Amino acid sequence: MHNWDYPKTETLKEDEKWYLERALTYGLAGEKLKRETVKGHLKNLKIPEDTRAFLELLLWRKPF
Repeated sequence: MHNWDYPKTETLKEDEKWYLERALTYGLAGEKLKRETVKGHLKNLKIPEDTRAFLELLLWRKPF
């Protein structure tokens, strides 16, 4: 994930919800996310609705 306003460190990954919101909003830069982590936090993430719908399609094959 490319953070233009925060240095990339392992301590940022301690807050998974914050990290997922940033990664899904600003890009992953070739990084991969764990499926179970995304599934566990998807309801509570503050991300665009089109991104949420796409992830639901990928994770649960849920039509939007």
